[in-house]
Amino acid sequence: MAGQITPKNNNAWDPENESWDEYKVRKSEGQMGMGQPNSQKNARGVCPNTDKPKRGCDCRTCINRRNRSKGRRKQNMVRKKLGIPDRKFHGADAHEENWRSAVRIEVKAGQQVGPISTRFKKAEAQSWENVKNIEGGKGKPFMMVAMPDGETDGIVLFRLSQLKEVVLGILENWENPEEDKY
Repeated sequence: MAGQITPKNNNAWDPENESWDEYKVRKSEGQMGMGQPNSQKNARGVCPNTDKPKRGCDCRTCINRRNRSKGRRKQNMVRKKLGIPDRKFHGADAHEENWRSAVRIEVKAGQQVGPISTRFKKAEAQSWENVKNIEGGKGKPFMMVAMPDGETDGIVLFRLSQLKEVVLGILENWENPEEDKY
């Protein structure tokens, strides 16, 4: 036919030998429904690189997958403990930047926070040791303030489980600054 353009057939459908419905059935054989099969990249099982179970594999791909999974688990735990509401589309909760919070938050997990945790636990143990003889001291929540050399702005650390007590204690300090409470 003159003037008619025939589109390239890149989808392996041969309209002369099968109907469109037959093609769809053939294309999706072995799948649930009409969609694409789920990716097996993040699924449990055997690593395609090393043929070891993914949870014990030490190839870079499996290590990265486990790190990403751990980070997302910890992010979700923090979001829930801070009382930050879920997004309508839960995929948006995967990044702290998308959280509906009045505070910017960055959650870190794994070996990178090991030194911070060690310093915090040592300071907390020192505080418990020093508070033994102080009346009412054991009931107070613990908060560490790190003041690096050459800086005048500190970094505050406290346990997530004591968040409410720490915030209420700070608010109490601000509301009654001149009272000798303790």
